[in-house]
Amino acid sequence: MQTPDEQTSASTKTKSLIPNQQAQKDMIRAIFYCLLVVVLIRSFIVEPFRIPSSSMVPTLRVGDHIFVAKFSYGFSIPFTKVQFLNFAEPQRGDVIVFLWPRDESFHYVKRVVGIPGDKIQIKGPDILINDKLVVKTNLPEDKKSEELSDDIDDDGIFFVEKIESVSHLIRHHKERWPGHESRNIEEVIPPNQYFVMGDNRDDSSDSRSWGLVPRENIRGKAKLIWMSLEQAGAWNNLRKIRWARCLKLIS
Repeated sequence: MQTPDEQTSASTKTKSLIPNQQAQKDMIRAIFYCLLVVVLIRSFIVEPFRIPSSSMVPTLRVGDHIFVAKFSYGFSIPFTKVQFLNFAEPQRGDVIVFLWPRDESFHYVKRVVGIPGDKIQIKGPDILINDKLVVKTNLPEDKKSEELSDDIDDDGIFFVEKIESVSHLIRHHKERWPGHESRNIEEVIPPNQYFVMGDNRDDSSDSRSWGLVPRENIRGKAKLIWMSLEQAGAWNNLRKIRWARCLKLIS
């Protein structure tokens, strides 16, 4: 049998447990809502990606951290490729992020060159879309310092290419210019498929080597470089940040 003092102590402990239990429930609820918001944002609004390779140089560099707009073309059920709302289609010149058709555990980023129905011809360094040559002009030497980062690989030939209304820089390797015979391709793009290429034309694994990208594999349109770090950079080292590339729109 408990003494009055023991009864008072037990009652006090019981009362103290109630606020603690409520605090734990509130914390679990807050964590749940935070995770829900993150999932919704990443699934329907924007998703961050880091650029691991040089296939999109000079547009995107190794160490660029980009935001991809998930709402540019439509919505899909989170963690699946099932699309339930499409209100736009990728256009020629768009920079897109997609699941690599040969291994969907990898995300790739490339530029759309051919859309469904297009006749695509690759003749060495030249691209023809529906029998029309894609225009590219030499990047003048005096423009290189304005258009290219100071630390970009200079062992290349740079051009301004225009696909539809999108003007962007591309790079060819000096030793491989003007292109290889093995790069010659001609095909008509079937429905719901896209022909993509990297802007670093002689150092890119893309539709020229592994084929087309299905529509359902496309995750969104690359919109913004929000942070850029040198390849061996670290977040705690401000000297490794490429400040000129931060908050840069992708075109």
